[in-house]
Amino acid sequence: MQLKLRMPENNLIVQLEELTLNTSPAIHQSFFDGWILRASNTDTRRANSVTTLYGVGGGSTSSRGSAHHFARPLEEKIAYCEAWYALRNQRTIFRLTKELAPPELDAMLAVRGYTREVETLVMTLPITASLELPILPAGVKLLERSTAEGIADAHRLKSSAIEAVGQDLKRQSIWRGTQKFLALATADGVVSCGMARIEDGHVGIFNMRTDIAARGKGYASLLVAYLIDWGRQHAGHTAFLQVDCENTSAVTIYRRFGFLPQYLYWHRLHPVAA
Repeated sequence: MQLKLRMPENNLIVQLEELTLNTSPAIHQSFFDGWILRASNTDTRRANSVTTLYGVGGGSTSSRGSAHHFARPLEEKIAYCEAWYALRNQRTIFRLTKELAPPELDAMLAVRGYTREVETLVMTLPITASLELPILPAGVKLLERSTAEGIADAHRLKSSAIEAVGQDLKRQSIWRGTQKFLALATADGVVSCGMARIEDGHVGIFNMRTDIAARGKGYASLLVAYLIDWGRQHAGHTAFLQVDCENTSAVTIYRRFGFLPQYLYWHRLHPVAA
């Protein structure tokens, strides 16, 4: 899918990355020479991967000694990450952006056998007071959900294993800020769900899921509208979200709201799963 990105300044990308990491907490987190290592033993990659957040180009042998780069060579940093994840019995995953990752890191990981997967867009939307809330269709109810209910909804709709629900609830319960879990229900039960969290006036939208049999009926659009409106009521000025590039239907929905792509990140997965 060809998308034209806005090419924001690196400081905006760092801000959005920090917001994404903060509003999607991890059970284990460690900092190493400008990189953030996170592990949760869940299927959320941003909570189970290395984010190369600070020190653009840093860590390479050529950049050692520069006041603007971190000192350790990339080979040493990669080895540290692999050992860190091995101790937690998890696969090593790197989450990379062209703007913030050392330019040679992606190629180095490829040589080591890391596969490149799941390209993801980060999109933003200025929140205004002019958003008109859609009317719910007949027979559809909007439900406010607890954290436990909201997590259970999301995992049921994506057919997760039962044990995944408890582990993800443990991770999500780390969050102590303002949040809202919503779901849409018909006579068949919950058919769509989503949640939002607010930090520093930014409304992060997460866990958008719709039952396969209920897709194409506009349920996701309804939830996004209500989540954005909730964020506006709580002084949110900007909404942000992440969406897989291959999920063209979701990208289309977000574009209709006015979300614009800001930058892209991708994953590099170690060839051997833990």
